[in-house]
Amino acid sequence: MVINLAETTIKCPVAPLEFAFLADAYFTEKGMRDKVEIKYVTPLSGAFTKPIATKMLSQLMEKKNIHVVPDFYLEHVDNENKKIVSYDGMEEDFDLLVSIPTNMGADMVENSNMSDEDDLNFIPTNKQTLQHKEHENIFVIGDATNLPTSKAGSVAHFEGEILIENILSYMNGKPLEAKFDGHANCFIETGFGKAALIDFNYTTEPLPGQFPLPVFGPMGLLKESRINHFGKLAFKWIYWHMLLTGKSLPVSTNMSMTGKKAPKKEENKEKEEPQKEEVLL
Repeated sequence: MVINLAETTIKCPVAPLEFAFLADAYFTEKGMRDKVEIKYVTPLSGAFTKPIATKMLSQLMEKKNIHVVPDFYLEHVDNENKKIVSYDGMEEDFDLLVSIPTNMGADMVENSNMSDEDDLNFIPTNKQTLQHKEHENIFVIGDATNLPTSKAGSVAHFEGEILIENILSYMNGKPLEAKFDGHANCFIETGFGKAALIDFNYTTEPLPGQFPLPVFGPMGLLKESRINHFGKLAFKWIYWHMLLTGKSLPVSTNMSMTGKKAPKKEENKEKEEPQKEEVLL
């Protein structure tokens, strides 16, 4: 079974990872895992976009015997011969292919002539104020934006709080002071009743630590645990009874460094160099 990311522009950065982990658990529970080879074929240089998370997730995939094939840029699918082919001629055979297509904006955005220039139908958006870059009376949120962050639901929630403040400021002729920092918070189901958790933004990659409280947690960042799994299950109730009803959540709109363990500079010299904003949309 081959799980393939056609491009890095996908809706949720952790969904393909979850699929791979849950497939491993499913085939194990069916008693046939030794008969199934699982490959995670990606255009990224590893399992994720950022080095610390990539290291943790790559180790987890190795532990689960999921083979990561990096730097694979899909050119076409040869279904007759059951293989995918990259632009540089690399091939991967499959019996079952799960391919995640490029995520694009809605056709109405293209038809409105408001989309960006890269043919993905996203709207050019100020990444902090969420205001359209060319039309000050238009604000953008969620799937419609071209922001360099995930398009997962948590991001739309955090954007929404900034959006409300700035729309009210704009209507009252005041400066747009609320700033969105690209905050994303995602659980990653890893199978067998366990999950991992990542919390990051535009400038800070996912880091290990405790969440939402330092020391006490109770959830661990970049750590596979049962409590993280229960945290994801609990979010279903939180979504319907707290988030949608406008109640305060124990997670700040902008990302907090509380409880996170920042890497030592001498161990991460490569991070001192300017980095491109490479994230999964």
